[in-house]
Amino acid sequence: MVRFGIGMAPVEPLKKVVATAKLAEDLGFEYVGHADQRFNGEKDVFVTLAADALNTERVQLGPCVSDPFSRIPAMLAVAMASLDELSGGRAVLTLGAGGSGFTQLHLERKHVNEALREAMLMIRALFSGEAVTYEGKLFKLTSAQLKFATRRDLPIYLATRSPMNLELAGEVADGALIATYVSKEQLEFAIERIRAGAERAGRKLEDIKLISWVYTSISDDGQQAVENVRPFVTQALVNTSPEAYRTIFEGFDKELPSFLSKIREMGREGLEVAYKDRTYLTDAVIQRFSVAGTADDCIRKIREITSLGIDEIWLRCFSAPRSEIEHEKVIVPFAKKVMPAFR
Repeated sequence: MVRFGIGMAPVEPLKKVVATAKLAEDLGFEYVGHADQRFNGEKDVFVTLAADALNTERVQLGPCVSDPFSRIPAMLAVAMASLDELSGGRAVLTLGAGGSGFTQLHLERKHVNEALREAMLMIRALFSGEAVTYEGKLFKLTSAQLKFATRRDLPIYLATRSPMNLELAGEVADGALIATYVSKEQLEFAIERIRAGAERAGRKLEDIKLISWVYTSISDDGQQAVENVRPFVTQALVNTSPEAYRTIFEGFDKELPSFLSKIREMGREGLEVAYKDRTYLTDAVIQRFSVAGTADDCIRKIREITSLGIDEIWLRCFSAPRSEIEHEKVIVPFAKKVMPAFR
């Protein structure tokens, strides 16, 4: 059996966001996460999650994703432990590199791998309930203790496409949220990186929960579903580490990596160019990195994911191009037409 979750940016009125979380629970989804983003209409993620916690009963809840730059690790530990108490033990922390609002906040994303490592170690130490003194290269803590009942095993997942951070997930995290990769070749690449990190830390791959985090749209018009995810897949590919290009773009235009590198150098203007491109970012490329199309298309793609032994899939849902609203237009047909094939 495959477990499904959803993620959404909390940009709609909070009452609507909470109603969508409750709807997801009623439809059989087992996780609801919210993007920890800012300055583009998003509500505060922990206020939103607290409201979810008070209006749901079973779904796991958490930010997807939070980063250690805009939210320092110790305060993330406080927020997550508080959410866990409020929700009756349903909180899950997912960390990632972040980037939202960094320009406005004058933040720099430096030493990402080390920042994520230190964040996970510090947060897990605080979840122990003990007083924590931590001397990291980037983060420090002196005699800090939560001083309220905390679940020691509150899960910490790492969301990433980066080879280095996939290995870090294998070393340190409770789970790896494999972002954007949905084809067999991509997932094999990611899983091998996770395995390498696990072995380096004396762990087994089986010790790490593997979750597929996929851009998703479903429609009777399969082409429209592809267009719905196109802007988000495009941005993800532009932000993907060039180290992964040779593997993940196998079979596509040999100039695609060079095209994406040029787009990265152009910044925001480059993204707009990429959104319009169909020479390199063909429909086939977008489909390779998403679960988008008709119900049958989505079922085929999920079967490809689960063939790698991954039995939990979180959907980042899009109902229209560049739209972060009306998630019900995705989760309702997905629950009715796709999920029954995996029960």
